[in-house]
Amino acid sequence: MFEWVAVGPTDPKNIGQPGCGGCHPGGGGLEFDRDGKRYDQRLKEDPSLAQSLDGDYYKSKWDKSGVVEADCLICHLPGYNFPERNKQLKMWNFKWASTAASGIGQVVGLVKEGQEPRVFYNRRLFNEDGKIVLDLAYPPPSENCNFCHGISDAKKRGFSWNDRRNFDVHNSRGMSCADCHPAIEDPKLKITRIQHQFAKGDENVSSVRDDLDNTIMTCKDCHYQGYMGAPRPAHLSVRPNHLEKLACEVCHIPQLHIAGGEGFDVTTGAMVNYPTMNLHDPAKSPKRIGDYFSWHPRFAHLKRGQLAPVNVLLGVFYTNLDKDGIHYPLFGRENKKAYEKAKDQLKPADPMKPEIHTPEQIKIILTALSETLQGSKRFQQIKPYYHKGGMSYHLDDKGEVVAAVDHTWAAHMEGFNINHNVAPTGLALGAGGCGDCHSTEAHMFKGQIVTSLFGPTGKPDTISSGRLFGCQPWAFYLNQFHQLYLTPYVSLLMLVLVFGLVLHYTGQGPKVADFYGAPTEITWFPLSERWTHLFRMGSFLILAFTGYIFFFNNITLLQMSFGTPQMAVIIHWVVGLIFLAASVISFGIWGKYARFEPYDKEWLAKHGGYLGGKEVEVPAGRMNAGQKIFFWLTTILTVIMGVTGVALIFKTDLPLTLSCLMSTIHGFFAVIFVAAIIAHAYLGTIANPGTWRILVDGKVSRNWAKKHHSVWYKEYVKEEEDKNPEA
Repeated sequence: MFEWVAVGPTDPKNIGQPGCGGCHPGGGGLEFDRDGKRYDQRLKEDPSLAQSLDGDYYKSKWDKSGVVEADCLICHLPGYNFPERNKQLKMWNFKWASTAASGIGQVVGLVKEGQEPRVFYNRRLFNEDGKIVLDLAYPPPSENCNFCHGISDAKKRGFSWNDRRNFDVHNSRGMSCADCHPAIEDPKLKITRIQHQFAKGDENVSSVRDDLDNTIMTCKDCHYQGYMGAPRPAHLSVRPNHLEKLACEVCHIPQLHIAGGEGFDVTTGAMVNYPTMNLHDPAKSPKRIGDYFSWHPRFAHLKRGQLAPVNVLLGVFYTNLDKDGIHYPLFGRENKKAYEKAKDQLKPADPMKPEIHTPEQIKIILTALSETLQGSKRFQQIKPYYHKGGMSYHLDDKGEVVAAVDHTWAAHMEGFNINHNVAPTGLALGAGGCGDCHSTEAHMFKGQIVTSLFGPTGKPDTISSGRLFGCQPWAFYLNQFHQLYLTPYVSLLMLVLVFGLVLHYTGQGPKVADFYGAPTEITWFPLSERWTHLFRMGSFLILAFTGYIFFFNNITLLQMSFGTPQMAVIIHWVVGLIFLAASVISFGIWGKYARFEPYDKEWLAKHGGYLGGKEVEVPAGRMNAGQKIFFWLTTILTVIMGVTGVALIFKTDLPLTLSCLMSTIHGFFAVIFVAAIIAHAYLGTIANPGTWRILVDGKVSRNWAKKHHSVWYKEYVKEEEDKNPEA
């Protein structure tokens, strides 16, 4: 415990960083042993404890250093000198650390150098009666929070505060840490006036105070309610399923601008940290954690199912598999002993940064561990394992390396949540359109993510970001076709279609049907069929309109017509189901007329008369060959659109690859469907003037029926004669 409080980085440039006890404000395990007695008092009573194997007292100087009592000033004193506190802890001046760091007095003398510290008090801080006067702050200033979180969170998440190059919109608005992480009452405590239970989120990796998980106000809590004047985003350009599937941080923290930690290696016995890597140009990689460097986070699914940005510290470390089946991490001194034995064989280029990556090197270090761990009283069985990049390695009975996918606790890849350094709205993903995520240059799917600090060749192993969170490359390229090619050129294709129809009209002219002069004697379109067609036509128009808004992300039309994306989506779903129901009924009504007959070949050969002059007559049943083709085309398209559309209602529950596939198919065939309906509408109105009137009263003249549906007309006349033989 004594060493745990004091030991910190040995690098002179990092002298201000704390040892393990530096971020703990004192009290608890820094003041009392497992029996609840103060270390300094108990060691004075029994000095032999320092020579015992008791972990609380082993090689300790508690009787000289004093203990680390709870230091409230770390949080509540503006201007607290945290580096000075850490310096005092490193030099074993535990008892005097708070006095020196708070500026109450100057401490002279270092316990670690065998001196007895003396204090020269700053009398300006004391009243005449000897009472001290300090200007304490409540809640704590953010700068004081950063004493600990600035160091640890820079490594875990690339976090910094009050940093122009690693900007945060909340910071720029004058918000403090305590605004989001206020002290809350713990219902388990009887004394609630002492509120040191801080609101927190749900950290992926940490298990500290899980009972307080999700007590912090979320992004939605603040921005949907306008808490503390938070702006209320409309998110009109964002698909509703994106808001459900993606955490806010995905779009609003697109980059970090100081180097975090890529991983660590404990092969030498000391922890060697690797900062975030520049995969495009390794020579430009940052030298240390905290250097200015722009990088994109990786993405992982949180416990609640949303995709969120995280930073995974890739560990390279060692365990021993004991007889109880548990992998126990090895101590630094155990790793160091094995490395000292093996380093002459390993011949590392940099003794401080060994890279164990080839089977030969792995065999050397595992063999050394097997030998140096012999006789250890910690384990009943010596079976060392090497863990790296989601793989584990151990030696078999013949001393050869066995590699396997790591299913132990050592392979956890959850990553530390990235929640801070929120970018301005104009820099958020999506501000520049769908291409911010769906283009080939975008990080969301195509960015390369390190999965192992060094692979078999010694270089980092990587994988595409999209594949890492569940999107197969082929699905991405299919979706990219939708985003980058289909959407931009659909308008042009529709214009080409309309232009083609105009050319047809000017070249062939309208077919002249005597709707206006001849009496309408035959009921061609019964009421049931007219209503079915009306429901199908009306619902299709609404689907096409809402689909157009989604397809082109037309915010103006969306806001004018529906107000919110959620409302547009709901209407699209409901009307889509109505369209499917009407389509099923229409299939039952017209399916029997859509069977192809031998005489349809003549209609097809003469193109239905649409390309062969105005007076061309072709045989046709109740449906001509063109209508039959249109019927079966729309039936197939309806099935495709129905299957993919219903699947997309449950899009948030689909695997990402399947979701991308369904979206692309739905969008692609929607374009074909709309094009087919435009052509159908042209042929039923402009190309055949007066035909639309059939939708009103359902009746046609005998001449029209004889001219356009001669086969059906003959059958109709025969049925009439059979019913009225005397007529």
